[in-house]
Amino acid sequence: MRILLFFTILTSFLSVQILFAGLPEQLFETGNKAYLDGNWNEALKSWKQIESSGYLGGELYFNMGNAYFQKNQLGEAILYWEKASTLLVDKTDVLHNLEIARKRLVDKLDDEVHLPVWDWFDNFRSRFSTGILAWGAILFCFLLFAVISLQRWMWRSSVLLKYSISLFAVFFAVNTSLLYLEARDENLNRYCVFVSHEAEVLSAPAFGTGKMLFSLHEGTKVRIIRQVDDWFEIDAGKQRQGWVRSDAVGVI
Repeated sequence: MRILLFFTILTSFLSVQILFAGLPEQLFETGNKAYLDGNWNEALKSWKQIESSGYLGGELYFNMGNAYFQKNQLGEAILYWEKASTLLVDKTDVLHNLEIARKRLVDKLDDEVHLPVWDWFDNFRSRFSTGILAWGAILFCFLLFAVISLQRWMWRSSVLLKYSISLFAVFFAVNTSLLYLEARDENLNRYCVFVSHEAEVLSAPAFGTGKMLFSLHEGTKVRIIRQVDDWFEIDAGKQRQGWVRSDAVGVI
């Protein structure tokens, strides 16, 4: 009886696990069908259930951005496309959508001036997600140690092995450097997107204690300097800094 009870509990547990594992896929497909039928609200309802469960996915965020764009909610669309761009390996479609959406923005913030070489480097870095770089570092490290070990076991070191060691060492160093820069930017550079139609940026993190400095509109992307309670201090470029309510923006 105890054995039977144990297997009954185990079977029930596994059934729940399998059902839970399949739920995001079912909700994703349900949302896709609703989207194709032109029912943007139902599509977002299904996809938001996946998001609320803690799942992070570039395809999910990309689709949510598309649905919000169809609803003319520019701020939410840009927010989710920006989130998708940090997770997707192939960023072609999401970057194209972002380019189209930014042409509709009310606020035209000046981009930082960079040398062409830095623009090329930033574009190169944007092609690799943190996950890809992490796996790349592990792979190149494994290959490097494998070739070094192979060289030590052989009586004579071939030229090919020496070149292979140098090549893998360079790849590992470049990959690790990119991974470090990605991790540094994630810690130091947090960005948000305005989702309110228009929001006031104040000189202090409280209504009534600070004056309005300027206002920004939905879809505008700015850098977060710090957070105090329900307020974000933001940097909009050209020495334009101030405080905005956290519910007026979405953090990428």
